[in-house]
Amino acid sequence: MRMVGNAEMSISDQVARTASQFGPEFDATSLTLTMTLYRAMAVFDRAHASELAPHGLNLVQFNVISVLNRADGPMTMGDLAQAVSVRPANLTSVIDGLVKRGLVDRELNPDDRRSFLVRVSGAGEQFLATFLPDHWSFLETVTAGLSTRQRTQLSKLLERLTQSVLDAEAGSGEELPLVAGGAARREAKAP
Repeated sequence: MRMVGNAEMSISDQVARTASQFGPEFDATSLTLTMTLYRAMAVFDRAHASELAPHGLNLVQFNVISVLNRADGPMTMGDLAQAVSVRPANLTSVIDGLVKRGLVDRELNPDDRRSFLVRVSGAGEQFLATFLPDHWSFLETVTAGLSTRQRTQLSKLLERLTQSVLDAEAGSGEELPLVAGGAARREAKAP
């Protein structure tokens, strides 16, 4: 794999260099996995951003609209932030932009006047109805290098990795506020 810049080193070469600096007890597989995962996500995010740019949307905005579209009803800002792995403070500006464009609706929560409920609007549903068929084709294209079986296997492995991170988080006593399920674990731990 070619790198942009002065060096042309694969991830394996980079990790081998690091491993040689830290000795034989250094388990290079965790670093290789992490670097490969980050690189794959950076490439995927870049392609996805290019797909969304003509529509004036970014990845977070699209994720918010998609999650709201799949929800059974309106979501609180806190639940939505958890579902899209965005800090609630950052989500406010995302929702402001989507409300301004008419893609989502926001209203005071009648059960808790300190919070808001958010739902996909009719215009948001209409956008998704026209955008999603091409989006599914896009996803098919960018994952075409993997068979259906490999995609399924990778999905299962990534779910296991996510659980491993959650387990490590729980074991350390520190929680990552952006990981889905964190709120449920916090409530379970509460005295």
